[in-house]
Amino acid sequence: MRIVTAIGMIASVSVATLPASAHSPNAEEVALGSLIDAELAFARMSLEQGIRAAFLAHFAADGIVFEPAPVRLLETWSARPEPADPKSLRLDWQPAQVGVARSSDMGYTTGPFTLTDAAHPDRTRHGVFFSIWQREAGGVWRVALDVGITTPGPFDFVPLGSAPRPRYLGGADVKAQRSAIVARESRSMVIGGGPGSRYADLLAVDARLHRNGMTPVAGRDAIVRQMTSRAARIQWTPIEVRVAKSGDMAVSHGTLREFYRDSGIREGYYAHLWMRDRAGRWRLAYDIALDAK
Repeated sequence: MRIVTAIGMIASVSVATLPASAHSPNAEEVALGSLIDAELAFARMSLEQGIRAAFLAHFAADGIVFEPAPVRLLETWSARPEPADPKSLRLDWQPAQVGVARSSDMGYTTGPFTLTDAAHPDRTRHGVFFSIWQREAGGVWRVALDVGITTPGPFDFVPLGSAPRPRYLGGADVKAQRSAIVARESRSMVIGGGPGSRYADLLAVDARLHRNGMTPVAGRDAIVRQMTSRAARIQWTPIEVRVAKSGDMAVSHGTLREFYRDSGIREGYYAHLWMRDRAGRWRLAYDIALDAK
């Protein structure tokens, strides 16, 4: 989640560069605008009423947050006692890039966050959040999944360039596409070259890699280099997959194991954002993971 080390936190356009336009907004632009408004309201409530109140108010009934293991936020946080001082922890964030599915029922936001503790002002933490939103009845956006990483310092999204976006314009069979993603994730992936299923083959050209303690990495080649330095093979076990009604965007989460050349194994949890290209092939647009410890 946005504050993973403390309590737990596609993109077609940068918020800072949303174009001014004289034409009537199309459905995508309207959905993007409403999603940005929802994210900004979420962030504003966190500052005004505290983190707990804001998260409880903006998550879907079945929304997932990573702590680092994925849990249902409303169920888990509602059972915890309220903090004595709801504003002792201050969480500042803003969306840097956002995106929506063609059906406007699923979208995502990502950007930098800063966490400060009133009792320890010298212990500021920086990071990057990634949230999947789902649109409920009446057009209300709720957070369906939230995962975040810490970064060595403040992070600027501008050098990353434009974020991935879905390109598929065909029909959708949500059940079949959910099964297709489960199949892709239910096998061991070779990180580098060689025979067998290859991690690189699943990545979008402009994919993003988020790992705790490092700045996000953009681009298939850069991600493969980074992952090769970490492990030889990766194994995912999906827990849940959600697909947009338009069949061009999907989110999944589950457990992972990274296998090292010295026979070591790192275990953790992942969240993936998948997008379909023009040919209808699913590509991994965002690969986000946290260690189990």
